[in-house]
This record gives sequence, structure tokens and C-alpha cells, in this order.
Amino acid sequence: MSIAKFDRPEGWKERLSQRIRMVRYQLGVVQYIAFVALLANTIGRIEHRTYRKKRLRGEKINANEVFSPPFKSEWYAHYQQVVASIAPNEGKNRRKAKQMKQESYPLPEYSYEFSEPPLSGNVINGVGETQPRRVVQPFFSTGYTGPWNKLERLFQGLNKPSLANFILRIFWMDRNRVGLVARQQQPVTEPHKITTEIKEKAREHGAALVGITPLEEDMRFQNFDLPFRFAISIAVPMNRTLMLEAPTHDTMHEIMSTYKAVGQVAIDLARDIRRMGWPARASTNISPDAYEVLHIPVATQAGIGTLGKHGSLISKELGSNIRLATVLTDLPLVPDGVREIGVDDFCSNCQICSTNCPPLAIHDEKQLVRGEAKWYVDFDKCLPYFVEHHSCGICIEVCPWSEPGRGESIMEKMLKRKSKASPELVR
Repeated sequence: MSIAKFDRPEGWKERLSQRIRMVRYQLGVVQYIAFVALLANTIGRIEHRTYRKKRLRGEKINANEVFSPPFKSEWYAHYQQVVASIAPNEGKNRRKAKQMKQESYPLPEYSYEFSEPPLSGNVINGVGETQPRRVVQPFFSTGYTGPWNKLERLFQGLNKPSLANFILRIFWMDRNRVGLVARQQQPVTEPHKITTEIKEKAREHGAALVGITPLEEDMRFQNFDLPFRFAISIAVPMNRTLMLEAPTHDTMHEIMSTYKAVGQVAIDLARDIRRMGWPARASTNISPDAYEVLHIPVATQAGIGTLGKHGSLISKELGSNIRLATVLTDLPLVPDGVREIGVDDFCSNCQICSTNCPPLAIHDEKQLVRGEAKWYVDFDKCLPYFVEHHSCGICIEVCPWSEPGRGESIMEKMLKRKSKASPELVR
């Protein structure tokens, strides 16, 4: 799926054409919201009551019997047909970090089962592949048509109906992530100056962290064409007090609220850039057509942080207690570049997230993923736990970098150690 890019119009015919395209896009969004609202407030409410009763009786839900649109298998036909195994991994000692608020984590035992397991998310993500390629979205797919569509619908059915209505508000907000570009273009003669101004605007809108990178091939999902030059990465922190209660309904609400907040920052910043006469659109997190870029590679190349063992970004300032969004634009900007803060060396010798993960989905060594050795979380083990317990976030909160005030000292320690071992590697 791809949304056409709106460029600065050159004449009345092009302006009219773009306005027609914009109206069609907005109508499509409204139709989709109406469809989801109808589904959530009719079938969704019935499903929620049914699943709750089954859980109370100790009965297993057959995930394959959950209502969902047909899986578009042709999108995934070229992947090796390996099915997922959702049973938790074995072999490590499980533990619970003392700062987490629950007396113990919920066990990785599920109220549902598959009579026919879905295509492995690890296969879709390219684990073990030696060649680079763009990835497709294995979960939260467009229109519930992905290989894990049954579990997507079950996730919504297990959650309170209020979550669906909150998500609908995010969909409504996201209709403004694209828009028409002003006819009068502000010339850019000093990219450094405009870069500073854009970052200031992002912070005024609510961004805690902001960075810039050229938009590269491996930052894009496979089904999207993104003809933009730059990506602006934006981070907003979550309420850590609430997140330390993970996994609960409250943490799910905080995660969704922060997705909404960071999405609004990206939408507002993209609108500012369009008013300057330059193409821009926000790539957010929840709306199905917003999964255009992989936010973590964007944030890494933009200097906001580094990929950690738990599969999430680690920033010096806020650790992993953040959510990300991206603004795509052609506005001439100055990239920030990758920032070394010592995450790789730290994660190689730390097992806090891997032993705190209830399904033990976190590897202690990097995995080969689409031609690159990187930290990777076992999708087939992580996602079922996330669905069962409405959310998770344990790994990002137990991470030492997420403890307020610790990131700077950890970075200094790791870089000092690295400079002694290999002075030429530390600038």
C-alpha cells in the first residue's frame, strides 16, 4: 500500500488534481474508521464478552476461529512456509527486577491456541537470511490481512472495548499526517540554520529527542514507495511509573497514549514543513497505512540512540522508555549521523532483559537478519505473550539505561573502557 506524494503544485490544474486526491484519501480514511468502529462496537464487544467467559471457565480459545478478513497469502508467497511455535523458550533462569511493581510477572501461559499456526514471524522478518532486503509487516497489517491476522483480532477482543475506541481516535488524528503543500516555497540557503529551526519546532510541539538522517532503502517497509530525501526521527517519553507496572491494562493505555502523543508531534511538524512549501508527511505507529518506515533504524541513523539486545532503541537521555515517530520530507536538512554511546558492549555483557522476559524471547547473541548481524527478539515467542497480557514492555523498563539519570554515566563508562581497548574506534 502506498500514499501518493503531495509535491508543491505548479499550476491550477495540478492544485485541483492534488485537492481531489486529498479528498479521496480523507474519504478512504473515514470509510476505514467507520468499518473498524462498526466491527469494534458490534462483533468486538460480543467477542470480548465471549473470551472473558471462556477465560473464567478455563477454556481455550481457538485462535483460528476468530473472525477476520481473509489472509492475503499472495503477499507472503515467496517466504519459506515455516509455521510459528508460540510455546515459550526454555533453558534460562527467569527472574524479576525489583523495580518492577508486580509481585511476579504473569506466566507465559495462554488462554488461546492455534489449530493451524500462522507463518513464522521470524521467517517474515528474515532471520537467517544472508542477503539484505526490505521487510514486510508481520503484525498490525493493513485491514487485518497479514499472516497473524487472527491474533490481531484476538488481541483487540481480549482488550477492553475502550481500547478500540481510543485507537479510533488515533486513526482520526492520523488523517492529517498527509496534506497539501503551500504554493509559495521558502528558499533554503542555509541548511544548518533551517535544521536548527526544525528541531526547535519539534521540541516546541513536544519532542524530547529529535534527529535527522537521509532516508535509506533499509528504513522502508517493502509495500511502500517513499520518494523523500530525509527522515526526521522524534521520540517522546512514557510515564515510567505506569510502565513499571507492566504488563497491565494501564501500561497498554500508557503505550497507546504515548503513540498518540508522538504521532501528534510528527503530524504538527510535517504540517509546519508543508506550510514552508516543502513536501512532508508523518509516519506514525497505529494507523494501518502509517507503517511506512522502520522507526528504529531511522532513529539509529539520526543519532537518537542504538538498537539494544531487547530489540528496542536505547537512548542516552531516556533509555528505552520512549516511543518513536518519523517525519519524511524533502526540506534540505543537515543529517546528524550515528552516535556511539556504548550500547553494544553493554548489552553483550548484560542479561537483565533476557532473564526478565517471561517467554525468554530475547537472545544473548546477535542474530543474522536480512544479511546483517543484529540484536533480534524472537517474534514467535514475544508476540503471543504481548497479546495474552494486553501489552508488555518489561524488557525496556528493566533495562539499566531506562533508569532516570543513569544513561550518561553508563555511556561514559562504556566509552572510556572502549577507548582504552581501541582508541581509534572512539572519536
